[in-house]
Amino acid sequence: MSGGTSESSATKEPSRFSKLALIVAAGMSQMLVMIDFSATAIALPRMAEDFKVSADSLQWVLTGYIISFSITLAIAGSLGDRFGRKRLLLLGIILFAGVSAWVGLAGSAFTLIIARVALGVGGGIIFPLSVAVVAASWKREELPKVMSLLTGVATIGMALGPVVGGVFTELIDWRWVFFINLPIAAIAFFLIIFLANESRNPDADTGRIDVVGILLLIIGISGLSIGLADLADHSMVTSVSIILASCVTLILFGWHELRYRSPLIDIRLLGNRTFVGYLIGGSLSNGCWGVLVFATTLYLQEVQKEDAMSAGFQFLYLSIPVAIAGFLGPVLQRHTSTRSMLLLALAIQTAACSLLWMSDVSPWLAVGLLMVGFGCSWGWSMSQAGGIATIPEANLGLASGSMMTVLIMSRNVAMVVSATMIKELGGPSAIDYGPGVAASFLFALCLAAIGFVAAFLIVPRRHPVRTTS
Repeated sequence: MSGGTSESSATKEPSRFSKLALIVAAGMSQMLVMIDFSATAIALPRMAEDFKVSADSLQWVLTGYIISFSITLAIAGSLGDRFGRKRLLLLGIILFAGVSAWVGLAGSAFTLIIARVALGVGGGIIFPLSVAVVAASWKREELPKVMSLLTGVATIGMALGPVVGGVFTELIDWRWVFFINLPIAAIAFFLIIFLANESRNPDADTGRIDVVGILLLIIGISGLSIGLADLADHSMVTSVSIILASCVTLILFGWHELRYRSPLIDIRLLGNRTFVGYLIGGSLSNGCWGVLVFATTLYLQEVQKEDAMSAGFQFLYLSIPVAIAGFLGPVLQRHTSTRSMLLLALAIQTAACSLLWMSDVSPWLAVGLLMVGFGCSWGWSMSQAGGIATIPEANLGLASGSMMTVLIMSRNVAMVVSATMIKELGGPSAIDYGPGVAASFLFALCLAAIGFVAAFLIVPRRHPVRTTS
């Protein structure tokens, strides 16, 4: 990593009030993406009904979005370091708003999926750059608290999303789930303009974009997702061949990035034990979260046969704790440590997934979702806070983009595996969702439990916060 410091266009240190307001503004831009993702999950069965396809086949509305989201995350961080984090964040918000209108106007399942892939590009720009813009304004030792507050604001969208998705889908039309993004994007856009200072890494290479790295990453991530998704539809030899070829491509990508002067993903971060521990724990926690959202959506609407609005309100059991935990996290973190909070998050997820797996009785479903919301929120925020706090300020864009890429890729792979299990266990017509949903809850449990063990063993009990390169 380069040894420079972050360059800002500000002429003086912004006030604490301005920096707190910036957290709200950046959180709103992330909230935009959160609302879209959770609302889309609720609207998925109605989309399938309108386009006359099976609900599980529309997994690509979610996974196609996440693939492009993941790839863009990797690119956006380094581009923000090079060309300006605020500038690129504003571009991402504009793109997200424009493509949201396209998604809402989609006339076929194919157009819907293509538009969602394009929407993932906008979301992939927003997430790492909103983190980098905020992190550049605060001292390293304050990052755990700041990242938790940012997550708290952003995850209000997680609470609103299911309700927005359910109410609009049931009372108006699922297309309004995407049209509502336009006014939210406009508010976030103008807040960022007035509250954020431009920042970049003055030592970032201004030469050629890593085109080879981008192509290898696209092929690797897309191939891996397609290979996993097609396990139930194609021969084992074909699917395994695609998966292995994709893994080889990703290995080549890693080798290429180590040799490239300005990498998309800084593989050298893997030499930082603390960063790796937070990365693994956060990735498995986020994978657990993705499986729960997908499996619970199908459980409520396809197994329990509830309408979209009822399902949306039941998702509040999950999403309200997610939002509350974002604000509660900094308070608890001050009395413990970031490591302890991540371990607590994974322990909560493991216990909650055990409840969801063992019982489909409504009270236990509610208790499980209430519990897991806290774990999901802290698993996301504390892993980022702990990992990014060990990185020099000059490389915040690259580091946050690299970390988020892996976190989101993990969610994508986990969701594809869940969809494959649901399809494989769904009987001859693949319409019995119950067995696959139960298997998905068990899968989520295993992800959280393995994440707990990995974080416990890898993240040191005490680790320094790096303020210089």
